[in-house]
Amino acid sequence: MARVFVIGAGLTGCAAAYTLASGGASVILIDKADRIGGRVRTYGCKAVEKCQNCGVCLTAGLWDKVSNHPDIQIFTNTEIKEIRGEPGNFSVSVAYNNSVEQFDNIEAVVVSTGFDSQQDVFSAHLHIENADGFDGETGAGSLMTGSKLEEIMLERKSTGLFENAPKSVAFIQCLGSRDKNEGGLYCSRVCCSYSTRAAKMIRSYYPECKIVFFYMELQNVESGDYYAGLRELGVEFIKCRPLKIAVPCLSGTPVTVEYDDPKDGIKSKAFDLVVLSDGIHASADNDRLAEVFMLGMDADGFLQSTGTDTGIYVCGCARTPMKIDEAYTDAIAVASRILREQN
Repeated sequence: MARVFVIGAGLTGCAAAYTLASGGASVILIDKADRIGGRVRTYGCKAVEKCQNCGVCLTAGLWDKVSNHPDIQIFTNTEIKEIRGEPGNFSVSVAYNNSVEQFDNIEAVVVSTGFDSQQDVFSAHLHIENADGFDGETGAGSLMTGSKLEEIMLERKSTGLFENAPKSVAFIQCLGSRDKNEGGLYCSRVCCSYSTRAAKMIRSYYPECKIVFFYMELQNVESGDYYAGLRELGVEFIKCRPLKIAVPCLSGTPVTVEYDDPKDGIKSKAFDLVVLSDGIHASADNDRLAEVFMLGMDADGFLQSTGTDTGIYVCGCARTPMKIDEAYTDAIAVASRILREQN
């Protein structure tokens, strides 16, 4: 029975671990958090009248399957320390329960440590006023990140998403993406998907709500003219990067967004809610992981395998920005490859 070590127990780590164990491997799964599931566990289903293909349903039952599988050992609150040996016979050391544990006879290692969502750059780049200590939500809920909105959608009720029905909502796209000052010139590939699906959900709960998107470029979300359908719902798209956001000091006062309109110059609009669509950034721990596992890193800080026979595999958003379904498929592909190579 092959013995495989999986680092990171989010969506990709759990999908890889379950595929490996179901294929006959013995799996050791670790995560530095106190539970498995990672970020996707805080994401909400975006179905309105029908499924919107957001990918969240791919996780249905996965955590229980992983937790209850007899060939998967799970260690939470655990971090990688060192790896020695060679492909087919690694020894991996971890920090666990105030001690160092060592696992021998490891045939392969999967690095599935996911990504960071970088919100610290928002205040500096957008000049957000009155947002000291911004941690994903401020101004009595009038300004929040897309990650925070995901949590709200996860806990949604039949009566609505918010305590007070918003009359206007703005989504500001490409934050953390397409800008060197924000850590990456690349497209995170997920923001257009989750934010436009969230907009449809907001419109279904609040039909009279005015919804505006400020964007740099738009990714295709589904086949056909996806954005024409949103425009038919009354969603407005303004191609520009806002210059400034003024968060009200008093609860119930709109947020003001100042922007450079391509046609009319500097303008401003007031919104009950502004959502900062945060993108995918390489994990801050990638430098250390690259050193420990002798991995490469691309220009944006994502991990890269250095060969085909190293015994070290990288999957999911640890190696590049991916949507939920892409990361899930990538994890299964990597696990299947390991099973083939070990047999």
